[in-house]
Amino acid sequence: MQKVLKKKELNNFIKELMSNYEIIAPVKNGKFEIIKDPSNMELGKITIVPAKEFFLPEGETLIEFKGKKVIKTHPENKKRIIFGMRKCDLNAVKIMDSIIKDENYLSRRKNTILMGIFCEHPDEYCFCNSMELEDYYDLLFYPEDDKYYISVGSEKGKKLVAKLPEAKKEIIRIIKNFKRVPDKSIEKHYRNKIWESDANRCLSCAACTINCPTCTCFEIYDELSPDLKNGTRKRGAASCQLKSFSTVAGGKAFRNSRLARFKQFVYHKIVYYKKRNGRYMCVGCGRCLRACPPKIDWTDTINILTGMKNHDAKRNRVSAKKV
Repeated sequence: MQKVLKKKELNNFIKELMSNYEIIAPVKNGKFEIIKDPSNMELGKITIVPAKEFFLPEGETLIEFKGKKVIKTHPENKKRIIFGMRKCDLNAVKIMDSIIKDENYLSRRKNTILMGIFCEHPDEYCFCNSMELEDYYDLLFYPEDDKYYISVGSEKGKKLVAKLPEAKKEIIRIIKNFKRVPDKSIEKHYRNKIWESDANRCLSCAACTINCPTCTCFEIYDELSPDLKNGTRKRGAASCQLKSFSTVAGGKAFRNSRLARFKQFVYHKIVYYKKRNGRYMCVGCGRCLRACPPKIDWTDTINILTGMKNHDAKRNRVSAKKV
């Protein structure tokens, strides 16, 4: 079933929802933010950063200590809608749903409705059509001429569009982007020296993991008052691209080299998660490629390894230098 909404009525539709829900949507700074005015939305392109901060907020307080008293904190149970997520971001939420069993996450997720929008203009970094994405939404908006055709994916979504007219025809569109399609059968290429070409350029800045919608690794840390009587226990993002991530007591780092850390990122997304869960952890949003300062393109490397692209140009960058 599909419903129809005229594009010029979208802002009014969102305003009506604001009476019962907190609305989160893409804005002009390239982020998802809580909005008060629908005219501030920017729906023309994918956001620079994903919406995962609304499920796993940075620096979230888990426990408060007041003397000998321990107070467990709980997230606000606001009903909210995240509007404007692309299919890649919707699939990222599905991946998070499958692996995160934390009660704070589950509480936020239970109170969040996902309203996606079809991606009309994927850019040169997108490769979502390579990653076997699935339908996962409460509502999905398909722009077509002067209307949105709205596919209903859940009972929650159905209630939100109950007053809208039904479509006389159904519009289902396929995302078309022309970035090379990675061949994911790369497990046998783990020790290929071509990975050194990418790792030698890597800055270990963690921009890839910060901007990845399915990177959810975290660390727990305490902040104490000067008298050590009060404090908070917090959760913050961690990154496999930092040497400290695999460092244990005594100073041993199990992924001491940039090469090992870089390959961990790629192989976790493409190989390891797939073997355990039957789907890729990467959703093809391309944010890791956009955010990378030296513009390392690991999908290019995969295509070279699997014979989909000429080897020579990249192979010439490979250095025997230890990384």
